[in-house]
Amino acid sequence: MLSINLNQACCSEMNTAVEEIFDRHYPDGPSALKRFRQRLAEAKLEFDVETNIREQKMPPQAGFPRGLPSFIYYYVPGTQFGSAKKLPAGPSDPRHAFTSDGIGLNMGCPIRLSRAFDVLFSLKPDDRHEPLAQLRTRENHFACIEELLWLTFWKQQTEVSRGGELVPQAGGKKAADVDWFFFSAGTPIYLEAKLRPTDWMRTPDCGARAINEAFFGDTGRKFPAERSVFQKCLVGITGFAEPLTGFAHADNSFFALCEKKLLATPGLDGILYRSLLGSVYVCSLDKQVVAQIGALIRVPEFCDYPFGYPVLFNRQLRQQRGESNRPTRLPERGRVHFAIVPDNQPPPTFHPQFPYRFQIPKRGKRGEPVFQYIPPFLNSSSSQMDDGSSK
Repeated sequence: MLSINLNQACCSEMNTAVEEIFDRHYPDGPSALKRFRQRLAEAKLEFDVETNIREQKMPPQAGFPRGLPSFIYYYVPGTQFGSAKKLPAGPSDPRHAFTSDGIGLNMGCPIRLSRAFDVLFSLKPDDRHEPLAQLRTRENHFACIEELLWLTFWKQQTEVSRGGELVPQAGGKKAADVDWFFFSAGTPIYLEAKLRPTDWMRTPDCGARAINEAFFGDTGRKFPAERSVFQKCLVGITGFAEPLTGFAHADNSFFALCEKKLLATPGLDGILYRSLLGSVYVCSLDKQVVAQIGALIRVPEFCDYPFGYPVLFNRQLRQQRGESNRPTRLPERGRVHFAIVPDNQPPPTFHPQFPYRFQIPKRGKRGEPVFQYIPPFLNSSSSQMDDGSSK
């Protein structure tokens, strides 16, 4: 177990952790870390990243004699997520969605931030202003990271810029801007990017809840009412769970609601989806669009990011949610075509024989949880958290 202190005494451990994670995921870790620190200083975030970097050890257990790679993250206080939030009153209380700790919730991955910086500082100065302003804030920091990372998935990418307006003003109000425009292998693409942080509840370990219509929400509203012959208008959504295709127990909510959104938004050519570390699902009503866009997608190398991101959730709250979690089949016309990039199959997953469990014996001044590992078969009367990983 690594005891995490919240004062200057832990600086040497912090430096070791940040150096280790850059060595894991960059060919030249020291140079990448130096560049990261320079860009971090230039970005002027409203919270400190380096002094909030923590490392949680994942000790050996049955099936993993060396344990798992340690979980290295930076804590961001003041987001709407975290195990310090007020507990829900019952199974249907919407506060369930905000009660866990994890990457994209109240923790950040230094490697994701570093690669988002790579994208940000490759843009023209005028195109940096808006994403940099979003990246600086606690409320929009994680969503902006994922918005920037969507630009890393394209082959032969050129002429990257902000997307601008595609629809006319309504009622004298300025139309909302599309996030990005670029060419990929000569194909002009407008891309709107979304992060769905409450999707952690859809992971199998955390309860496997079906999605609802809010998942796709108002995506596509920034695009014209009719499709263009030449340019492609796409939405890229980042979540936590796979759509669970090919499993007998899977609900059909993802593809049923994806179909509903595409049918209701004729100017939207396709919807792209991926979990934080998963494959890219290319969905469209037109199989030619699926083939065309699928051929343009490139996926990161396995070593570019950590192998998995834990979501630390309250076991008792999960059990409470399970009492009301009765998935039902949604109406579906079978109009959606999709491909999975790469390999056209869901990514492989694995689970330890015994889930990693932790308790929170104390918290920092800003509500930061200090996790203490509980070995398998050892009971504890304290509040327990399980690690439900997004892989």
